Amino acid sequence: MNAHEIALIGPDGLPPLRSHWEELWSEVADASPFQSPAWLLPWAEVYAPGRCIAAALWRGQRLAALVPAFAWNGELLLAGTGPSDHASALFAPGTEYAAPALLRALTKSAAEGLARIDLQQLPKDSPFAKAGPDDMAGGMERSDSSVVLALDGDSGMANVSNRTRSNWRYSVRRLQRKGATIDLVPDEQAAAGQADLERLHSMRWQAEGEEGVLSNSLARRHLCRAVPQLAAVGLLRMHRVRLDGQTVGILFAMRGAKSTCYYLSGFDPALAKLSLGTALVGTAIARAAAEGCAEFDFLRGQEGYKNRWGGKDRPTFRRVINVLAQARAAAFA
Repeated sequence: MNAHEIALIGPDGLPPLRSHWEELWSEVADASPFQSPAWLLPWAEVYAPGRCIAAALWRGQRLAALVPAFAWNGELLLAGTGPSDHASALFAPGTEYAAPALLRALTKSAAEGLARIDLQQLPKDSPFAKAGPDDMAGGMERSDSSVVLALDGDSGMANVSNRTRSNWRYSVRRLQRKGATIDLVPDEQAAAGQADLERLHSMRWQAEGEEGVLSNSLARRHLCRAVPQLAAVGLLRMHRVRLDGQTVGILFAMRGAKSTCYYLSGFDPALAKLSLGTALVGTAIARAAAEGCAEFDFLRGQEGYKNRWGGKDRPTFRRVINVLAQARAAAFA
């Protein structure tokens, strides 16, 4: 590769890129697990088979930026759109300037009839959000907010109310008195942990007359592939409560560069009075703090319990670029 060369990668070229992709992920100070190949390659297999491509910036033999995307119904979207809570593009420090050129490369490669580019779940400092109108026209709008707890102090809970901390410690002690254990699912048991998550998540929501996220077959297939891959690269954080030899509560989180992201959980509704959710969330927060994370990210959704744990809203943004309008303007310029 030449220095600072932009290359287009087709669907078959993404899996062989894994080692370069993982190395790039490790260079990005605030990299999210949603940007890792362990999350996105399974996503591509399930949600966009044969349709996921990427624009890459190379510095010699080193991958310096990567924008995986796919075309759908006349739109170009970032890979992971839908089940991912953060945008998928990765930029090594000093490569943000390449964002418009990478998008243009993807646009030229997309199928005929591409009408717009829809960039979702962008952080406020995303290179796509900051690119000027001369480089990349298109309006910005506020999108879903994540709820994020800043970790500090004892067990990372300096920003958690005394009452919530007390409730957590009480729920843990009560479970221990009943002979329950709370531990981290070993990486070699990731597949079994995924099966427990699916079972308990469904039980929890069916008890409330709802279906839950994992009623969707695509979501189940994606996590079935992603969970073992996340475990293999050290990003899986799956906490469980075991009672009488059975897993009765489980929390699925993923480790990022500076945050632990809480994605999904489930528990036996017959044991709701034992506050399994409180025990698991507090334990996951304490684990994240012990590992040196700066944040515990509750991700999208404004459920009240997140604020009770001290979480604060952090907006994400959406940028929609009308490709056809830009093409017409260029033609008559």
